[in-house]
Amino acid sequence: MDIIHSDKRIEIRGVSHFDAAASCMCGQAFRWKNTDRGIFGVVGDKPMLLKQNGQSLILEPCDEADIGFWINYFDLGRNYESIERLIADDDILSVCVPYSLGIRVFNQPPFEALISFIISANNNIKRISGIIERLCVLAGEYREGVYPYYAFPTPEAVCALTEEQLTSIGTGYRAPFIKKSAQIIADGYDLEKLRSIPLDEARRELLKFPGVGPKVADCVLLFSLGHTDAFPIDVWMGRAMKELYFDRQEPTKKEMEEKVKSLGQYSGIIQQYIFHYARNVQIGKKQPV
Repeated sequence: MDIIHSDKRIEIRGVSHFDAAASCMCGQAFRWKNTDRGIFGVVGDKPMLLKQNGQSLILEPCDEADIGFWINYFDLGRNYESIERLIADDDILSVCVPYSLGIRVFNQPPFEALISFIISANNNIKRISGIIERLCVLAGEYREGVYPYYAFPTPEAVCALTEEQLTSIGTGYRAPFIKKSAQIIADGYDLEKLRSIPLDEARRELLKFPGVGPKVADCVLLFSLGHTDAFPIDVWMGRAMKELYFDRQEPTKKEMEEKVKSLGQYSGIIQQYIFHYARNVQIGKKQPV
């Protein structure tokens, strides 16, 4: 990659195997939106207007000190060509490739990911995005920029909210989970420590948080803590795995775990390819007669 920096703007050239629009809108992060000037998003307290022209990315505003943050966030240091080749060469997984090319797994701030995926439980992308934006307005700091925006609130700001305030923005039954989980972080729990421990141990730690089940835990581990072998399973993934590997029959928990493990160290990234294939072809969903 070549990086050209000038006046709060950077251009990163030579970025292959990355579809910025698909990656931002695929449901792994919830604060990106299309605008007439590009894709605008906020990550933590950092705003970003993102444009893509072939293999070039233009990011603004971006100070030189933040270049590393965005390269890490968009996972630009990972060789996705080799991962896509691995999937394309697999007799079963190759069917997924045309539907998922260019989707990268982002590295999101852990607290933001934790709260976002607690909100995501039994929810849809549009509603999740709306709730998170209202949470930022309610408790985040207002900033001026390319577009005015609110930073994602701190743990202290979130746990200071009442359950009634959280319910008023649409969190529903998740309100006490959000407040209590934020309190744990505000009291000093360091999510970063989960980055360097084995997946099973990290998952057990996250499952202690209110509102965190196996899928939410694996989402946090995959999309913010570097566990590329974390494999979130929702309705679409369950259908897809049955279709691809179990002759449309319901596997046992052990069978599913063994199959996921067989996909290797990048099983979580591979999961994204399977997930978008499943959603695009509406796998397992009854079609109208």
